[in-house]
Amino acid sequence: MDRKRRVLVAGGSSGIGLATARAFAEAGDDVTIAGRSPDKLAAAQKSLPIGVTAERVDALSDASVAELFGRLGPLHDLVLTVGAGAAMGPFETVGVSAIAQTLETKLMAQARLAHAALEHLSDDGTITFLGGVAGRRPLPGMIAVGVANLGLQALASALAKELAPLRVNLIAPGLVDTPAYAGMPAEARAAMLRATADTLPVGRVGQAEDIAAAIVAVVRNGYITGAEIEVDGGAHL
Repeated sequence: MDRKRRVLVAGGSSGIGLATARAFAEAGDDVTIAGRSPDKLAAAQKSLPIGVTAERVDALSDASVAELFGRLGPLHDLVLTVGAGAAMGPFETVGVSAIAQTLETKLMAQARLAHAALEHLSDDGTITFLGGVAGRRPLPGMIAVGVANLGLQALASALAKELAPLRVNLIAPGLVDTPAYAGMPAEARAAMLRATADTLPVGRVGQAEDIAAAIVAVVRNGYITGAEIEVDGGAHL
């Protein structure tokens, strides 16, 4: 896997996706980022190495996703980091609609992109889904995200067998300091990050670059498939 590869990072305009796009680009790969917001894509592209391209896509639309892959053509690697904006809060408060919303914006969005990419991926290609530890360990207030993450686990493991020799893996981050929490009051966000850091063996919460490094490593390693890689600072201990 030393040769230059063509990589699409869906959800690459911010957070983990942006850091992942940067890591691949700095390694010399041909990288495209895709996202829904033209403004975010333009800002992200300016912050990335020269040569990274940007494409708009609505991952909730079959037509938009099909058009994206029609424009891109052949790919080696698909990295799926879409799924921001998941509803959080107690089940009693957020209700069933929060689960339905998160299933659509995270699980179904990633599944839709993966399905549309199949005819464009090379035989030695990869699909990397982004889930989260909330799928494996119940976390209060994270039921919608947990259900979606469990779905992604099932999807990734099934596809690793069904699509072989294409390699399919799932990265499951713990708490990562990204713009996903930008909607929280600053003091509450800082308190949450500090409290979590104090419980972790590594003594800090994750950064987007930590998750990006794991994604690149899994994509580069031709002997890893069907894996769920927890990148959580030791929270599972």
